[in-house]
Amino acid sequence: MDTNNQNVSVEWVLIALLSVFALSSVVSILLSFSVIMINTSMNAFDLISEGFFIGPIKGSAYWLMGVGALWFMAHRLGFYHWWALVIISAAVSIGMSVVFNGAHLSLFWFAVNTLISSFMGWVLWRLAYGHLAPSAGANAGEYQTTIGRGIAALLSGGLTGIVATMAIAMIVFGGMGPRDFQEIGGIVLGFWLGGGFILGGVLLVALDFFGLRQWYGMTIAGGLIMLALGLVLFENVLGTGITLIMALLGSAVGWVIWRVAYRRAPLER
Repeated sequence: MDTNNQNVSVEWVLIALLSVFALSSVVSILLSFSVIMINTSMNAFDLISEGFFIGPIKGSAYWLMGVGALWFMAHRLGFYHWWALVIISAAVSIGMSVVFNGAHLSLFWFAVNTLISSFMGWVLWRLAYGHLAPSAGANAGEYQTTIGRGIAALLSGGLTGIVATMAIAMIVFGGMGPRDFQEIGGIVLGFWLGGGFILGGVLLVALDFFGLRQWYGMTIAGGLIMLALGLVLFENVLGTGITLIMALLGSAVGWVIWRVAYRRAPLER
């Protein structure tokens, strides 16, 4: 890729930052939960209910703020190559490990965090600058959909949400009897199929109308809708941990809807 003149847009910077923040948070939470569960008798639901996920999320936010500030300076100085963001990401991770862990620094986790941060730096560069590569979009057709694929996408997204929600419910509530399963299943079925077709359909049409046909449009919008529902409508029923799980599930459903709905238009010859 020619990196002599890389005018990255604010939109792509925000997409890159949000995507890496989400990915980094998920990886940090999984690593933290795995270590705690191996060394204690706590399960994943106990960790969520106790708020152990907040620390990894805050750590990812602090790391990304440091990376973002140094990235801005590097970009202004003309360093657009992938290795610049990899080095910046690793350096910020090393600095945070030394400052926050100090004498309790573990060399193993120090190396793991540095490697993961380096990879996240590459992902950040790829999302922000990758679309500027001549091979990334010059010959590619636009994303297009049809009414039939749109309906199939909403149905697929609803079914994905139903299966995932029932699986989470069984993990959270433990064993459920046939009657409980039927009652909860009815609510979940109505929520995802009814709400999915109404909200998902309106959202799909709106994003398509405004030309936001990339994967990140439905993915981010799906997560934000579920986060808003969890915070506004179900704040007295659901805890913070379940609300965040809902947001992640909404993002996954949004991606499924996009993946089924859109295909690249054939190239003209």
